[in-house]
Amino acid sequence: HQANEAKVLEMSVDALIVRAKAIRKALEDFLFKLTNEHQTLTWPTVLDNFALLSGQISSLLAAMKSEKMPALRNYPIVPVRLSPDPDPHLLALTEGRVSLMSHTETPNYLRTKPDPAVEQAERQLISEEFNVIYRRLGTEILTIQQSQVAMFNKQCNKVLEKVKTARANWRADTVTSRSNPPTFNPKATEELVAAAYFG
Repeated sequence: HQANEAKVLEMSVDALIVRAKAIRKALEDFLFKLTNEHQTLTWPTVLDNFALLSGQISSLLAAMKSEKMPALRNYPIVPVRLSPDPDPHLLALTEGRVSLMSHTETPNYLRTKPDPAVEQAERQLISEEFNVIYRRLGTEILTIQQSQVAMFNKQCNKVLEKVKTARANWRADTVTSRSNPPTFNPKATEELVAAAYFG
């Protein structure tokens, strides 16, 4: 089972290497065009090159996330030997990009996160941008709140005016009803009620 798993891993990594080499070739071609043909380079050509690179990178990421791909995070890269002296075998393997694997370079080569200084600078930029956005939003929210408070106060004043008007009308009606003489005689009403019940 382990031999089969190792073979699947090797084939998967080989496929990823082929895709990565295709991306590198496309990048090299694009950089060559930018460097040597920048006078005749048109914007649609630049966009086509970016689209090609974007498609290849998306394809590589999709291949890495594929169910057929073994979980590469379970296979960490560990340097076998660290040396301050140049290594011709390593130079040949990396096609001249890495000449030695020393104690100072290895953390940078195997880093899976940005450099701490870069992370700090990124956090600071995000924080500054957040503060700018927050201040702008705070001002807009304050303006909205002030307009809502003004509208609420206006509505409250309208309701208060209606209540005052209704109360004034009620008082006027009460005063008017008190000033009118009664239209019946209470004593006569009592006599009529007593006659109806008792005869």
